[in-house]
Amino acid sequence: MEITVLTENTVSRRGLLAEHGLSVLVEEGGKRILFDTGQSGVYIHNAEQLGISLEGLDAIVLSHGHYDHTGGLPEFPGEVSCPVYLSGKALEDKWCLAGDGKGNRCIGVPWREDARELERLPLIFTWEQEEIFPGIYLLGQISTTVPSEMGEKPFRILQNGRYLPDTMEDEQLLVIRTPQGLAVFAGCAHPGILSCVEKVKKTFPGEKLYSLLAGMHLRGCPQERVEETITGLKEAGFTYLIPLHCTGTLAIARMKMAFGKSCLMAEAGKHFSL
Repeated sequence: MEITVLTENTVSRRGLLAEHGLSVLVEEGGKRILFDTGQSGVYIHNAEQLGISLEGLDAIVLSHGHYDHTGGLPEFPGEVSCPVYLSGKALEDKWCLAGDGKGNRCIGVPWREDARELERLPLIFTWEQEEIFPGIYLLGQISTTVPSEMGEKPFRILQNGRYLPDTMEDEQLLVIRTPQGLAVFAGCAHPGILSCVEKVKKTFPGEKLYSLLAGMHLRGCPQERVEETITGLKEAGFTYLIPLHCTGTLAIARMKMAFGKSCLMAEAGKHFSL
């Protein structure tokens, strides 16, 4: 399996760009899948700098309906000729509320109301589980089942002038069955990364968990939550862990200390052969 990080919050190579967002090219079993598109055309710039062509993709998977994972799609060079998979709820009007109520931000899909864009894109809406290719799955409808991951979150859906809680039902995981075990990809794991792992284990009982590449939304979380997450990931038995994006610098550093060589650092431009 080949993994190339095209967009991430950090970068460590000359000529590449970084932004708050995520885009990863995954190649396995003869399939080329673009997982998320960041918030702009940064992933295209970086792919060009790396000598990677985005022609001939078999699929584009959008992990959830936030701008930093979907905003770059309209920048895709040429026509999007492959299916674009996203949750049926990804196009809701999503917001992040500020504590004082004055800094509320719209964080949804930037092109969700662009009729021309919606018409030209080969969108395929997913729900709980889809096998998009043999051995390649999308898992959605993820519930928060781990107690430490429950609690009030700032995400809302704007409906009829009212802010309603957003339980992030549109979050979906990409799961690939490899000879070494299951490779799991999560954009932000808003229901909680351990809850996401539980969803995978329940869906594929008894199968080995091989690798996890994920934004884990641990930035600013209490140390106790980070430590509980590390303990849970150790118990899951992943061979490789690739924390990035919204996991947060401190949490990633703590994971690197805990997992050692099994924890891979993933700035924009990084390539992994697993």
